Amino acid sequence: VIMFSSDSIRVLCIEDDPGIAQLLSHHLTNESCIVTLAKDGESGLAICRSNDFDAILIDYSLPGINGLEVLETIHHDNTFPPATIMITGAGDEQTAVAAMKAGADDYIVKDIANVYLDLIIYTIHSALKQRDLQRKQEQLLSEQARLIQDLQAFGYAVAHDLKQPISTIQTSIDLLTYYINAQDIDKSQDKIRQLRETVSKMTQTLDGLILFARIRETTIIDLETVDMQKVIADVKIQLYDMITASGATIVIQEDIPMALGYSPWIERIWINYVTNAIKYGGQPPVIEIGATLSHDDTVTYWVKDNGEGFDNIDKEKLFLPFSRLPERQVSGYGLGLAIVNLIVRRLEGEVVVHSKPGEGSLFGFKLNSIK
Repeated sequence: VIMFSSDSIRVLCIEDDPGIAQLLSHHLTNESCIVTLAKDGESGLAICRSNDFDAILIDYSLPGINGLEVLETIHHDNTFPPATIMITGAGDEQTAVAAMKAGADDYIVKDIANVYLDLIIYTIHSALKQRDLQRKQEQLLSEQARLIQDLQAFGYAVAHDLKQPISTIQTSIDLLTYYINAQDIDKSQDKIRQLRETVSKMTQTLDGLILFARIRETTIIDLETVDMQKVIADVKIQLYDMITASGATIVIQEDIPMALGYSPWIERIWINYVTNAIKYGGQPPVIEIGATLSHDDTVTYWVKDNGEGFDNIDKEKLFLPFSRLPERQVSGYGLGLAIVNLIVRRLEGEVVVHSKPGEGSLFGFKLNSIK
């Protein structure tokens, strides 16, 4: 049983016969579809490239570019193409197989009594339902791949980033015991200080891992309107000591737009980006904070530093847990950007990074804006 949606379906109909085109348009409009007509393959492809459609009906015999070529081009140009249905007057199996190989979701044969018109709306809904299932399957496979990647990174964290400081602690305890027995107060105090620093770094790593796990395991996220101007001001207060010690100058764009998100998580993003900009910025750091509105109802928020910059960015690897750029040898527990990436993904956004040697770096994140 196919359940029809109450939302209007956007349909592009590529048909060179004006009478059949008007017949299709009238029939589909009565079924609550929004119909656009194209008289040949070239104009159909041009309309398809500049508009969004849920389904495309393509006549097999078109002048110029034929229906099969139109199908192949649509599927070549789109990662997730609309549902495509071939309509033809020829009912042989060879034509049907060729259409399906070219990417058609289904195939309908015209008949003199126009009974095929009643079949079209069912075929469109069936194709859309199948496309929706395919997208969900691909999303699940993509999320599964990310999960495997994250688990591998966690394994590396336990095996390497925690093993090394534990070994350091063991060695330090042995040396501390020796210094105490030798009554060497200065070296004993120095070794105690080193032990405290090592334990502090381990605590940071564990805190980061716990936060990473909690964000991943959160199933329900109540999106809210986030006042970015206020969040950034709060972050600047939290980082006051670090900003003062580094002599950093921070220039914040006025009237930064709001977005849909979750304030506590977004605050984490800004803390990470601003902290990195201070660490890797120039001497002294000069940091710009701003946002750019896009026509697709999204906002890209960004932090730009005046550091040395870097090239050959592999964004996927850069935002993995415990991944560091060779150019950026600064101490840290290596989870900051991974947490940023996870938060942005959970908020259905996208991380952004641009950098060139000698021109500094820009790190950002894209979220849905408030309409």
